[in-house]
Amino acid sequence: MTNKLWAVLVAAFSFSGISVAASIIPSSGVSILYVNGQPAEEKLAENQLKDGFNQVVVRMDKNMAPAGASSSDVFTSKPYVLNIENVHSDLKIAHPQARSKMEADKAFKSDQPNWLLEQDGKVISYKQEVLKGKSGLFPYLGMEKLIAEHNQSRGIYFENGQVVDQPVAVQVAKVTANSATSDKAPKPQVITNNVEQLKAWYLQSSTEERKAFRRWMIDQE
Repeated sequence: MTNKLWAVLVAAFSFSGISVAASIIPSSGVSILYVNGQPAEEKLAENQLKDGFNQVVVRMDKNMAPAGASSSDVFTSKPYVLNIENVHSDLKIAHPQARSKMEADKAFKSDQPNWLLEQDGKVISYKQEVLKGKSGLFPYLGMEKLIAEHNQSRGIYFENGQVVDQPVAVQVAKVTANSATSDKAPKPQVITNNVEQLKAWYLQSSTEERKAFRRWMIDQE
């Protein structure tokens, strides 16, 4: 790649310092399947997040059988992709209200079930989409590939659990936040142009050039 390209890469990504800042803790009945493009370390327990933007893939897996029943009756929802911005401390996640299978069916009838996310004791917003599966008996076999395809179509890329590219709107939001604390921070519109140019160069690069760039970018963190 040209020196000009490397210069733009540095400018465009110098604002995305990545560090472990928090954890996400699921309540009973919530399974955390993937975190930032990688399989969760603990599906039913605490997982580490990064500072800033994070993506988790979650599913409700809850036994709806009455207490004392001799057999289980587990309700399993489709997987949902949750994009969460501005993570800075521990998160707690709970599934939509579902005290019976009827309530669970109702809660997941739409593609926007009401997952409860709390940070610092306050409910926070997020964006969610149901993960589209394949046709056939096992629609979510090879889920990691399905998630990668889902993200690529939306301009989101992860490398080894770290976000390396996000939609322009997210990048601009980061620059705007930095500008509030630094008079020397570049103007948001400049970064937007850089990111667009970066994406164009990235798409024109060969597979080996893309791999080399991603390795380089991870080394900069």
